Amino acid sequence: MKSKVLLFIGIILLVAGIILKKITQMDILGLASIITGVIFKSIYILVKVKSGEYKPGKELIFLVVGLLFLFTGLYLQRIDQALIKPIYLIVFGISLKITFIIRFIQIVQSGKKMG
Repeated sequence: MKSKVLLFIGIILLVAGIILKKITQMDILGLASIITGVIFKSIYILVKVKSGEYKPGKELIFLVVGLLFLFTGLYLQRIDQALIKPIYLIVFGISLKITFIIRFIQIVQSGKKMG
């Protein structure tokens, strides 16, 4: 559990940042929280790669495609367009990112059971 602290703090900071940006006027604090959360999650993944507990594979497609949908949705929120509601892209992108995290944890856990 100790090793997952960075991951859970990163997720909490990310969610807190999104909430701060949406329901308050503290955009800078929300953005700082989001960036810090992403950095914590990235450090956690890099530590697992470096230690050999995680070998990147096809599940990274979920992360990359999820980020593309998320950023596209965020971009489309700022411009006036009638093609698609940006919230659908954002939710789908977040869902793919969550799928990556679940798969990532499964891979790391199965690696611990084998080793």
